[in-house]
Amino acid sequence: MSNAIAAPSARPETAREAVQAYGLDWQVGLAPVQALVDPPRPVARARAVVRLDTNEPLSVVGRRYQPIQNAEAFGLFDSVLAKFGATYMGAGACDGGRRVWIQAKLPGGMWITKEDEVEKYLLLSMLHGGGCLQVLDTPIRVWCRNTLLRALEEGRRRAIRICHRGDIAREIEAAERLLELSLGSFEAFESQAQTFAARMIRKEALDAYFRTLIPNPKEGDPARAAATRGHLVRLFETGKGNALPSVRGTLWAALNGVVEWIDHERPTRVADGVDPSSTRWKSAQFGTGAALKARVWSEALALLR
Repeated sequence: MSNAIAAPSARPETAREAVQAYGLDWQVGLAPVQALVDPPRPVARARAVVRLDTNEPLSVVGRRYQPIQNAEAFGLFDSVLAKFGATYMGAGACDGGRRVWIQAKLPGGMWITKEDEVEKYLLLSMLHGGGCLQVLDTPIRVWCRNTLLRALEEGRRRAIRICHRGDIAREIEAAERLLELSLGSFEAFESQAQTFAARMIRKEALDAYFRTLIPNPKEGDPARAAATRGHLVRLFETGKGNALPSVRGTLWAALNGVVEWIDHERPTRVADGVDPSSTRWKSAQFGTGAALKARVWSEALALLR
């Protein structure tokens, strides 16, 4: 995962332990911003969010912005650990620390078919500057470690956003209550996924589904898009877990074929020396890959109508 530290020998039990175990025990602070004029002069309404261990600026914010430290933000999960038996499973940073994230696994699985299990995960991420703290449920398919994000509008309703201003402690306390309510969304996920697994999909509908997700370009050669759709057909047939008797040939297999491609194979543009898998993971969780996954889910729902 994106800049993740190797898993510790013992799973952390608190957010503070997780921050230390996964190398996120650094602080952020605020610094003045100067305009690049001659002579330089301070910008009164702006401050820089700075990572204090490297002195690297992460973003520019307004005067009301209050930084939230990593351990403080991730402490949101501690009540879930105590009440529901969740376990911290990983954490890391993207873009030099501008975005930090932590993942927790809830006990118990969701059986989409008698052979196909999906585990319950929660993902908390935060932007240091210019964003809010967000929590989403991110079910992960056991067979292939696909991360199954649902439609964006549903995700927005389940997300918890805490802006960096006002009474941070009070907002985090309110978010803990909202997080407990969000756990019920796994039931809706399981029900819809089981419906996908019960629906066989004909070749014509499969081709139309993939064309909707990977359309030909309005201009230029369509060969690349056509080749991608051909690969998605192969993943529908032979992707990890898709050959299971209870999964083969279903809408669930089609959906997972696309998600497997997004998570593990989708081409990414990276700078020299950057790990492509790290960039792909960031996109699949927070960027264009995540947006495409939302369409994967919503277009599958449209086929049920």
